[in-house]
Amino acid sequence: MKARFILLLATLAGAGCASHAGPDNKTLNIAAQDPQVRWSGRTAATEGSGVRFGYPSVSANLSISGGTLMVMAHSTKAGTHLGVSVDDQPRRRFELATEPRLYPLVTDDGQAHSVRLSHLGETWRGIVTIDHFELTNGQLLAPPKAQARKLLVIGDSVTCGEGVHRPADNNCEAGASWPDPDNSYGMLLGRELNAETQLVCYGGRGLTRSWNGRTDEAQAPQFFYQAVADSDAPAADLTAFVPDVILISLGTNDFSLGIGPLPQREHFVSTYVDFTQRLLALYPNAEIALTEGAIVNDNDDPERPQKTVLRDYIATTVQRLDNPRVRQVLSQYHPGDKCDAHPTGAQHRAMARELQPLIGPLF
Repeated sequence: MKARFILLLATLAGAGCASHAGPDNKTLNIAAQDPQVRWSGRTAATEGSGVRFGYPSVSANLSISGGTLMVMAHSTKAGTHLGVSVDDQPRRRFELATEPRLYPLVTDDGQAHSVRLSHLGETWRGIVTIDHFELTNGQLLAPPKAQARKLLVIGDSVTCGEGVHRPADNNCEAGASWPDPDNSYGMLLGRELNAETQLVCYGGRGLTRSWNGRTDEAQAPQFFYQAVADSDAPAADLTAFVPDVILISLGTNDFSLGIGPLPQREHFVSTYVDFTQRLLALYPNAEIALTEGAIVNDNDDPERPQKTVLRDYIATTVQRLDNPRVRQVLSQYHPGDKCDAHPTGAQHRAMARELQPLIGPLF
């Protein structure tokens, strides 16, 4: 594999960005924007034929018949991870460099395969660019079809899957490999409900303010409209993915106890009402569920009972909206572990199970 990697890298350097390599080596250069590559999640086109993204679990989905498949990719930051799963088998993770490199995805075994390449980080950890795919001695087929049902999950670091992949014996040393949005509660819920699921989330951000009290950063009502959050990318195409159900889990960072007093009711509720009204207008057939999430609790500071107050603010939001397509769903508390307050992988699985009977009937 190492020799083939070097050979393909040398071929790329000599061939530039041609869409097809020479006939002798039977290598097909597949642009990331090729219509036979189906993207799921928010993306932005590069000046050439590449695709870049920052939101978690953005995925490229393609099918091949035989051949060796590789991807040319890089990230703006070290430590960014992608995952590749072949025929829905257990996924393999790999780390991207900050300069474009070729990474092997499928080794030629003469068989047909469906391939999913997904982002296992989030925007602040690095923005990823996929330049193209290379298929040697194989044929590109029509991409796998997406599920008809559509689930959109909007939230913060919990929704983004922060901490899902942390090992139990790592002495609590946090690392870039900790996130696993593919196994976050939202993606697990989508798989159980047979729904294509997209995550629009940003760690540390909230509805009205960030975890540290900052209000000059894009919060959910702002980054929701961005194809790549905190970037110069064009606005997101909000018609490319039309959800049947929208699950919103916001407030954890707004209610961070380290900031000081809890958010004022009127500012928080009016902001939530405005954001939800915009979603109702944008997706007139969507059902919307608002929840307080799994981290907030009343035990850390009984004088500032996060969970009770946030639930009350959400209830007031739903009451003011007075729309049968909007409801409140309650989340159970999941405290993470001794290393981190973010829920563990096992806790995300429990969260998905708890939400399934509440969200499933909305489809």
